[in-house]
Amino acid sequence: MGLAMPLAVLAQTAGKEFTVSGTVQNAKPGSKAYLETNEQISRKIDSAQIDASGKFALKGRELNGGSFYKLNLGNGQVSSLLVEGGENLTVMADANDKSKTQVTGSVNMEFYPKIVAIDTEMREKHKVWQKRAAAAAQKDDFKAGQAIDQEVVTENQKVIETVKAMIPQMGTASVAMIALKYLDPKEHFALYESLAQKMQEANKTGKQVTAFIDFVKTMKAEQSAQANQVAVVEGATAPDVTLENAEGKAISLSSLRGKYVLIDFWASWCGPCRQENPNVVRMYNKYKEKGFEVYSISLDDSRDKWLKAVQTDGMIWTNVLGKKNGASPVAIQYSIQVIPTTFLLDKEGRIIAKNLRGPALEQKLGEILDK
Repeated sequence: MGLAMPLAVLAQTAGKEFTVSGTVQNAKPGSKAYLETNEQISRKIDSAQIDASGKFALKGRELNGGSFYKLNLGNGQVSSLLVEGGENLTVMADANDKSKTQVTGSVNMEFYPKIVAIDTEMREKHKVWQKRAAAAAQKDDFKAGQAIDQEVVTENQKVIETVKAMIPQMGTASVAMIALKYLDPKEHFALYESLAQKMQEANKTGKQVTAFIDFVKTMKAEQSAQANQVAVVEGATAPDVTLENAEGKAISLSSLRGKYVLIDFWASWCGPCRQENPNVVRMYNKYKEKGFEVYSISLDDSRDKWLKAVQTDGMIWTNVLGKKNGASPVAIQYSIQVIPTTFLLDKEGRIIAKNLRGPALEQKLGEILDK
């Protein structure tokens, strides 16, 4: 039988190693180079003496597939490094002039300084625009104000076009996700989706990548739901949906045609929903033999809490989960603003009543089924 690998060894082999080496001109004798985490309270990863010729070498291990680090030269000049792991970065710096620092060796460090430069330039321009706008407002100079607004629009559009031109050159590097933040995801969704697909195909991993891919999936699902959105009013046919139950089986709303169905949007954390559940249980037990069914759509984020509430409240009808990865296309499709929200459907799937609870639900079911 093989021995389990010690935790210490697992920790050492996780992630990818990277190196940072280079030359610092005009470094003071005895100066050191430090590689640090980019946290509120920095943690030193590695340190090295800057030798007489200005050279140094550092190494680290990136565990998250993409993180920022600080390179501290001479304990005072700090530069940001965007690292994914596996890089051999080369630094050329001058201890007397931070602006001369150059880092090469990766796509991230080729484009990240360019993004920073754009951001810095725009921040300075905005300061000037604000001062000019304030001066125009004091003079009630409407035309000057309009001219400033147009200048802002023009410059912002230039930034968008510049960034859009850069993104294809970035490939699947982490810096591409940073660049995309300059573009409205709704207006430029094709670029977001293209990058997410490329990252998946390249098997890119890491917290930021996973979060980005999930964000794009959520947006696509919401767009699809909005495109398929129809009026959910009395007399209209309820939009058909197919969602998974506790066993992972897909159950469509239309599969319940031929019965009177109560669509119930709820969640385990919703107090009013939980208070109404005993009444729905009573109605289900009273009318299930007469063709009454419940299609409960949970908007829970936690699968465990959803299933626990189903069991606790005795919800023995059709229960499905309507939320995944933080998104709920079905809630958008049905224009759900608050829960609980219910729709009572006839045998053909048409909406005959909305938001029936308590005595109102019993009265309506009695009118239909106690004949």
